[in-house]
Amino acid sequence: MKFVRKKQDGSKTEVKLTDKQAKLALPPWKVLIVDDEKDVHAMTQLGLKGFGFADRKLQIFQALSGIEARKILQAEPDIAVAFIDVVMETDDAGLKLVDFIRNELNYSLIRLIIRTGQPGMAPEREVIERYDIDDYKSKTELRAEKLYTTMRVALKSYRDLVTLDSNRKALKKILEAVPVFHHAQSLNQFFNGVLLQLIGLCNLGENCLISTIDSGLVITTEDHHVTVQSGTGRFAPTMKSEEVEKIRQLCLKKIAGETIDETLSPNILLIPLAINDKIIGFVYLENAIHLTQVDLNLVNIMAQQCASALKNLHLYLELKQANEKTLQLLEIAEQARKKSEEANQAKSQFLAKMSHELRTPLNAIIGYSEMLIEESEENKECDCITDIQKIEFAGKHLLELINDVLDFSKIEAGKMEVFLETFSINNVLHEIILAMQTLAEKSENTLVANFDENLGTLHTDLTKFRQIMLNLISNAIKFTENGTISIEVTSDDKCINFYIIDNGIGITDKQKQRLFKPFMQGDSSTTRRYGGTGLGLTITQKLVQILDGKIGFESEFGHGSTFIISLPIINL
Repeated sequence: MKFVRKKQDGSKTEVKLTDKQAKLALPPWKVLIVDDEKDVHAMTQLGLKGFGFADRKLQIFQALSGIEARKILQAEPDIAVAFIDVVMETDDAGLKLVDFIRNELNYSLIRLIIRTGQPGMAPEREVIERYDIDDYKSKTELRAEKLYTTMRVALKSYRDLVTLDSNRKALKKILEAVPVFHHAQSLNQFFNGVLLQLIGLCNLGENCLISTIDSGLVITTEDHHVTVQSGTGRFAPTMKSEEVEKIRQLCLKKIAGETIDETLSPNILLIPLAINDKIIGFVYLENAIHLTQVDLNLVNIMAQQCASALKNLHLYLELKQANEKTLQLLEIAEQARKKSEEANQAKSQFLAKMSHELRTPLNAIIGYSEMLIEESEENKECDCITDIQKIEFAGKHLLELINDVLDFSKIEAGKMEVFLETFSINNVLHEIILAMQTLAEKSENTLVANFDENLGTLHTDLTKFRQIMLNLISNAIKFTENGTISIEVTSDDKCINFYIIDNGIGITDKQKQRLFKPFMQGDSSTTRRYGGTGLGLTITQKLVQILDGKIGFESEFGHGSTFIISLPIINL
């Protein structure tokens, strides 16, 4: 497989992925020799001639005094090993230099070897205990072979410490990057962050001084579709090109399970982003030939964190989108609610006004009808009495309907006021039963008072309580013929319960579902047969709620109904 790379002048060059690029030359190990004897420098260089460790040669820096060594250390902070004489411009110049390196420069990785020709001036045990040095040697014992061994051990120690330090920094970087990944607010921000963090991690490795990774791509996969999400280095901006298309094809092959590692140049790193063994994307990096296995392990750890964060980000964005849609729907619903309230208020105002306007002439019609009936009875004009009574009945029935509409409009408009007073329950119930007796007899029904004669008092709105009971009893009478309507009362510490029981036509399951809805009756045949606005039970329910009570019912079609009113007992 070949990649075509465009140059700045517009020309193209082919790069084969199977070409083995020459391994990058590693920088030399930096070694500092500090001694005031030039012969020592010469012998040291001779003894280390041709020395190499881990494919890296030596670069030796020489200082004839502690002061000169300080200047070199400040200019070359990555020195691996320093051989330091003790007695130079002063008897303790070398020891002061050690203190300067460890405590002022804070160089903890550099390996320090004391090499003295006057052991008595700096006793070994005292020096080792007091100063942070790594080895103590006499100049006479550091001949060629011993020098070789000492240098190799020191460089190996330095390399391992550098590796541990870089791994520590890398793990710290991973830990610091994880919250950044998980707090990304957009996919673009996330993918750009992934590239920057991974490239930064690669450049922390053992060979960080020669790291050249600066070009890469982040690619996602979904349903075998590969999308380039972000690019940096020579891939920024991510524009379509033959080279990018070849990389996409590599990713597709990887998803399909094809082996592509043999076709990849050692200079290229293709890192899968996977969740539960399912690949959700790739990171493509160039100039990665210098990375060690330790570096690659850390990169894979970071890649796993990226994949996990990407999954969480997708979930976050989905929830965010769902939340935004929900807020939009709630806003639409709120607007609809406000419009409905405005329309309902306008309707209630209209009904209240019309009801008042209709009640005035109706009261006049009913009043004149009653006067005409009295005059006709006095004058014994029996022929017209029946017709006038029909006018009176129609007027009262129409007034009753209008009163229901007026009450309903007041309740809907929130203008129904409550006037609390204390009254005898027995007295009020007997008044109500007496008032309803005539209506019950017309339907050949029997009205029964089945309660104790010492119910005590109730503190509530008397008018509304009376209206509730009258509505329910008249309803029971309306839907019962040749039957019995019974009023029962029970009480406990918290509430008093009123039962209106009939053995009338009862209520079907379908009718139960809409029983308390306004302008609704059982069905059209019920409306035609029994009349009414369908507001009676709705008004009753609202009045009960205004009095902080509860209303319920039990009914079986063809076997009558029982309505229960529970009102709270208020102790004064």
